[in-house]
Amino acid sequence: MLTKKIYERFYDKNLNNIWKKYLNSENTTKSEPPKKWLKILIPVIGISGLGVLAVMGAFFAFIITAWWGQPVPILGFEQTVEQPVSFPHTIHASTKQLEHVSETGEAMTGLGMDCTFCHRTVTKQHNAGVPAVALCTTCHAHIGSSENEDLNKIREAGGILGDNPHPINWKRVHRMPDHVRFVHEPHIRYLLENPDKIENTTSGVKQGAAGVCSTCHGDVASMEQVEQVEALKMGQCVDCHRDNNAPTDCAVCHH
Repeated sequence: MLTKKIYERFYDKNLNNIWKKYLNSENTTKSEPPKKWLKILIPVIGISGLGVLAVMGAFFAFIITAWWGQPVPILGFEQTVEQPVSFPHTIHASTKQLEHVSETGEAMTGLGMDCTFCHRTVTKQHNAGVPAVALCTTCHAHIGSSENEDLNKIREAGGILGDNPHPINWKRVHRMPDHVRFVHEPHIRYLLENPDKIENTTSGVKQGAAGVCSTCHGDVASMEQVEQVEALKMGQCVDCHRDNNAPTDCAVCHH
């Protein structure tokens, strides 16, 4: 009996202590407000996660577009460059009415110059050729306003103004990798013989070599500043060769 009483007393005492501790802990939990840093941390983590996903998505989208086509035109990956002298192909090559206005205030129409007037080796050699300053000054020694800044740069380069004649360092827009050899002559010749294979259109001269350039270069005659419009990737070249029964052996371009 004594043992039973001691056990019951000890059990009741400990049970009461446990119950009190439980009630105190429950009241403490209910009364404590959520920590402020936790309220801030949760949305910060969520927003940061979305930001990381957005950056990764943009990065992979850039890589994929650059691999299969042309890169997104940002961060210096634009498909055009600023030239040392502004040369509007619209004025020189287009045959349409332009937004430009002459010195007399009249609307201007493009001169419709053939591409080969400036790019004289395109039908004979691997490169299209860039005209010498002397060819530019043949016209612009007399044609164009004496106050036109770009024309005066040409006149200075040609020695018409000042006493320091120098070449104009035009910047390349269309560039193939160094391990690729692209020869213009056979491509121009084939398209001249097969005009139904010409792609894209031009607002300039449509006869002769000038009429086939649009296949790879787009409508240059409508460009104030020349830009690359075709990806000019290996897949595009190989597909074109296959469609036109041209050789696809590696040594054709890589040698």
